[in-house]
Amino acid sequence: MDLKRFDLLFVRGSSPLARLIQWVTRSPYSHVAIVLDELHVAETDWRFPLQRNHNNYPPWQYDVYRYRGELTAAQAAVMTEFIHAHIGTPYDFLQTVTNGLYLLTGLPIRDAPNRMNCSETVDRMFSSAGISLTTLDVGKVTPADLVRSSNLQKVS
Repeated sequence: MDLKRFDLLFVRGSSPLARLIQWVTRSPYSHVAIVLDELHVAETDWRFPLQRNHNNYPPWQYDVYRYRGELTAAQAAVMTEFIHAHIGTPYDFLQTVTNGLYLLTGLPIRDAPNRMNCSETVDRMFSSAGISLTTLDVGKVTPADLVRSSNLQKVS
């Protein structure tokens, strides 16, 4: 697979937490990572802050989605800067829990200041470049919300 910078890997996790996220969001996906190059992704999850990781996901565990538009050099630069500026940002447990509660009960989604979860990171990165992936409030999204975006297309 020819992965391109800013492609998104939508991951089908198998941990108990991943299964819970999949069930609550009615989606096969529990996580999303940002492709940096053929070998590396930027990602955060409950175990670690936003960081650059080697892409260790087996190809059968994820689907690749790509932004439908053409990113300008300026947009790509802003998105790259967003990632660099947020490396080390802790995971947002509060938003992850309240996303689930919102879907189950309608309670409002809450953000922890200076923290982000995986889907919030993706949404805010695109938003920093002036690109709206959903009609929802910026950052208050799940992997399922992002994968349904008309601005993304599945490429594998």
